[in-house]
Amino acid sequence: MTITGISHGRHRGFFRISGKILLSLLITSLFLTAPAEAAKHRKKAVTSYSYSCTIIRVSDGDTVKCLGSDRKAHKIRLKNIDAPEKSQQYGQESGGYLRGLVLRKKVSVTTFGTDRYGRELSVIHVNGINVNQKMVESGNAWAFRRYLSGNEARIYTGLEASARKNRRGLWKYPNPTEPSVYRHSKKAKRRK
Repeated sequence: MTITGISHGRHRGFFRISGKILLSLLITSLFLTAPAEAAKHRKKAVTSYSYSCTIIRVSDGDTVKCLGSDRKAHKIRLKNIDAPEKSQQYGQESGGYLRGLVLRKKVSVTTFGTDRYGRELSVIHVNGINVNQKMVESGNAWAFRRYLSGNEARIYTGLEASARKNRRGLWKYPNPTEPSVYRHSKKAKRRK
């Protein structure tokens, strides 16, 4: 007996579905799930906002704290760069260089979201200078390739290449360890 393309056979209660119906069910399923799947993989729209503040603390070569005019403290992670850790070779010098650029100065901040530690991912300008780029250009930080793309990738990797070529900052050492590699090795040692 056939009912709209589904037939009962002698297969112990199983249904056999004709090829046309199976194909149409499959296509319908794809149309219904494709938009949902595509939405999962799209990047979130990043909205940025800007404000001015005074830098009150420099933790290391890529993290600062500032105080806004509303007396609100902001913990900021400089976007697109990765500076040596304080305990790492050249870490103290990197932090000192950033301190000289921004400490107790009024800066303009453009924030693009937060990292997993709740710090604002930001680009800072002081007296018209892009501090994030200056850190890489001077050899005090790496271009953070893991999070770079498009035009930003070209700019930051170009600045790093120039610093390497001219042996500025941390590039005066023979084989500096990238901060992400350094952090990973420290975590591995703690697990032992």
